[in-house]
Amino acid sequence: MSHCMTFFQRLEHSILSGKKTATIRDKFDSHYAVGQVLDVRTHEDSRKICQIEILSIEPVKFSELNRTHAKAENLPFVCILKWIIRKIYPAEETYFSYVLGF
Repeated sequence: MSHCMTFFQRLEHSILSGKKTATIRDKFDSHYAVGQVLDVRTHEDSRKICQIEILSIEPVKFSELNRTHAKAENLPFVCILKWIIRKIYPAEETYFSYVLGF
């Protein structure tokens, strides 16, 4: 089981400032568990940013993504969240929303 979660470097400030409090992942990243403590690393160069704890996990369908999910991702609108999700996971319909604690 992986003991780290990666994020794009551009999200580092949002993570460290506590503005990004959740992440939405596909089934390939569905192996994390509530209570698990993970190193957060950059996707580009695997540089350690911080540690997080998985506080909760919520299965969510693309059609169910809402303003609460967008806000937890530090995004102003759900349409932006959906655009990003489709760009990263073009064929998926079901995801896992992880609430993160720092």
